[in-house]
Amino acid sequence: MEEVDSKLRDKLASVMIEYRQSGRSALPPDCSPIFKDLCHHSGLAMPLDGLAETSTNLTQLQLDYLMDEMRGFPDVIGGDYADLKPEKKANFHVAICGSGVNGLSVALRCQRAGIPYTVLERDTDICGTWHQNFYPGVRCDTPSFVYSFSSDPNPNWKHYFAHGAEVKEYLKRMTDKHGITKNCITEATVESATFDESSSMWEVRYIKNGEVKTMRSNVYVGASGQLSNPKIPHIPGQEVFEGQACHTSRFIPGMDFTGKNVVVMGTGATAMGICPEIQKVAKHLTIFQGTPQWYVDIPNHKKTITEEEQWCFRHVPFYERWYRFQQIRHILDFYVDVLRAGSDANKKLQKDLTEYIKNKVNHDPELVDKMVPPHPPICTRMLVDNNWCTMMLKENVTLVKGRAKEIKEAEVHGPRGEVAPADIIIYATGFQSTRFCTASMKVYGRRGIELAQDWGSEPTAYLGMSRPNFPNFFMTYGPNTNVSSGGSIIWCAETAGRYIGQCVAAMVRDGYKELAVKPEVHDKYNAYITEELKWTAWDDKGCMSWYKNGNTGKVTNNLPMGLEDFWGKTRMVDLSDFDKKL
Repeated sequence: MEEVDSKLRDKLASVMIEYRQSGRSALPPDCSPIFKDLCHHSGLAMPLDGLAETSTNLTQLQLDYLMDEMRGFPDVIGGDYADLKPEKKANFHVAICGSGVNGLSVALRCQRAGIPYTVLERDTDICGTWHQNFYPGVRCDTPSFVYSFSSDPNPNWKHYFAHGAEVKEYLKRMTDKHGITKNCITEATVESATFDESSSMWEVRYIKNGEVKTMRSNVYVGASGQLSNPKIPHIPGQEVFEGQACHTSRFIPGMDFTGKNVVVMGTGATAMGICPEIQKVAKHLTIFQGTPQWYVDIPNHKKTITEEEQWCFRHVPFYERWYRFQQIRHILDFYVDVLRAGSDANKKLQKDLTEYIKNKVNHDPELVDKMVPPHPPICTRMLVDNNWCTMMLKENVTLVKGRAKEIKEAEVHGPRGEVAPADIIIYATGFQSTRFCTASMKVYGRRGIELAQDWGSEPTAYLGMSRPNFPNFFMTYGPNTNVSSGGSIIWCAETAGRYIGQCVAAMVRDGYKELAVKPEVHDKYNAYITEELKWTAWDDKGCMSWYKNGNTGKVTNNLPMGLEDFWGKTRMVDLSDFDKKL
């Protein structure tokens, strides 16, 4: 077998060398005579990526979506934007609040079209989450080659799951490449955006260097993200604690866990990253678990990409594209089936993951009782096991079932009388996710109505991006756009970026002063979303997650359809969905 593999590698090397020396251009994969065979092959198991062989054939819609992604999500309406007149573009402006991947996606579309824009960022640098979060162990739990813009692939990833600093480096390089950086204003905190009905313009009020400033724009985009404003629970006694305390997204530079008694509150994705790093050096680590989580094992999770494969990603035509194609093809296969509450796929996953946890903790009855969730998989965010289960077997780790009840000067008390010594408290307690952009700013539409009041306790938006009575206002990563059992936030950013870019280009092209989604269009879409959510595991009544509004229990964050379906709805804006004003 080794001899066969060696001969195959030698043959492939000679073919690639001959190809490179010939100077021939590579045919796109879909023009290859073996394209159908390649599509079939893409469904084979990818064990190192934790992906089993696919169980369904690609539909035409899925293939169309995949190939659009492979081409970088081109604007099928605007093309090269040559039809946009320079004088019209010069008199137009887009204000974007937030420089995370969603804000950068909209900026990229404006940049390509040559439409003036400004990105307002409250932090000291751009990149959103990847600038804010620098705690020990921070890394992306989405595969690197999926967590990159389809139009700007990164052949230089060092890890299959990139560290936080590596993601930020990639995004900074991309923004510099496209000239976006010069249009970003950092340390500019947006306080409010108000629609002026007399001029059909947005007035954006922000603070820079302690001074209140105002920016007027034709379009305002709220791109502050679901995971940018910390949510710290109120616990009696917080004010008397004598040690250091912080939320993970506001980590204190230089904080040292060595030899300390550390308490971490929360067991979500952030805790999954930071806790194993704390355990290595702390005297003792106590974790207060509100909601037990499901974990999947991905062998590549902590692996470095070999130099040989890095060379292939950089130099072999379509190597990166095909690897990405394979990963997304698998996501399309399982996304909907595993998401369906009570489905065979979800039940099998629950059985498999239960056995995984039991085996990892050596069937310790106390740990099994604490760690195996009572709710089905997917109803909370699926996590990648970062040695979490084996960490629980360490002598300097205690897992407390339940939330902290009281904090004293140097200890934290649990729900059943547990007492944890504490020199440091880390809040890995999530974000104000169900408030969306209203957690960062006030937005006022027609007649001065405030967005937070307009949508009440159950936020909704058409395609997660627009609402009636808020003309020329768009959100990114808005209500019911999150993908949690597959996909990538980059996908959310690119689908929204293209759609919003098309709306902006249409306003410039056709001279529209206002675009406002029709109430009946908004209402029909969200009635559909509400109905579709009923079959998902997210809607499980026994499950608590950041996808739900805490007051009503409605799932306000997640998208109850396949990636290809939402792609189909956002690929080409339908201007008949909007009331227009010239």
